[in-house]
Amino acid sequence: MRNVKMADIAEACGVSIKSVSRVLNNNPNVSDEMRERVMSTIKEQGYQVNMLARGLKGNRTNIIVVFAERHHEEHLSIWHDMMLKHLFTYAKKRSMKIVLSPSNSGRFEEDETDGFYLIASGIADGAILLENILQDARVDYFEKHGIPYVVFGEPENEEIPSVSLDNFDVGYKGGCYLAEKGFQKIAFFIGEEKFLSTKHRIEGFESAMQKYGRQYCVFKGVDTVKKAYEKAKEVLKEENDIEAFFVSGDERALGVYRGIYEQGLRIPEDVAVLGIDKITLGEYYYPPISTIEQDFEILAKCCIDYVIDKIENADVEDSRSLRFPCKVIERKST
Repeated sequence: MRNVKMADIAEACGVSIKSVSRVLNNNPNVSDEMRERVMSTIKEQGYQVNMLARGLKGNRTNIIVVFAERHHEEHLSIWHDMMLKHLFTYAKKRSMKIVLSPSNSGRFEEDETDGFYLIASGIADGAILLENILQDARVDYFEKHGIPYVVFGEPENEEIPSVSLDNFDVGYKGGCYLAEKGFQKIAFFIGEEKFLSTKHRIEGFESAMQKYGRQYCVFKGVDTVKKAYEKAKEVLKEENDIEAFFVSGDERALGVYRGIYEQGLRIPEDVAVLGIDKITLGEYYYPPISTIEQDFEILAKCCIDYVIDKIENADVEDSRSLRFPCKVIERKST
């Protein structure tokens, strides 16, 4: 089969190579007629874009790998979908390509399906870790080999570059809000302990409970909708004086809703529910869920900007860590 080149497409269309390049790069100044003609010719002639070659100017591929923790093979949640949407959108504005890879934070070097190999082989310029665990092996590798990267989350070492919500603030503001609403006994559902953000959210919540003298229970490892549902049923049976649930993740709170309703209880008349993340779906729960808001757009922008800055200025010593405050969005579940 003939190796079709961009020049062949340009000749067949009667346009310049630059015009074909504009079409391939989604230049907004290309007319619909031109775009249709070029794309039709590309399809007819079987031209394949060499994405790697397109970015090799200056030894750069313009590819950033986004690593998503595998979570026992339950990789992506609605939170991930929202964060990835903003990462993809902003990366495109910065003329970068995003490659998403499920990743094992403990033994990635043994797994050939892990996006780590794109980094190790030089096919990608940098990395974003959407979640990092305590003693994350990937961070050690990036530091040792000078790979531009940023962690979304709160690493144990303050010198590790990171972008995150202020997770103490998340737990504290949520706890204060529920206490100020008058709830006397509150159950906090939180995810896996291996994430430092979990520890900080618990610390913030407990600080709020102590400030207001409220009774509370903390349940760790509640990291799926199913686990939230099962734990809510268990708690409501054993702790019949629970007045509110604070759930780390609006998506998981959906399981709590079901657990409450199956006990014949009402939200919020009998039991209130406060979530975290402000996912769009939460507006359509019944009742709509009160939640802790985070600005996905600014968080994604900061992650992309940080990695690109390090790619372009590798010798600059900059280990900035960015922390963003949150706010409570009150709806009808509290």
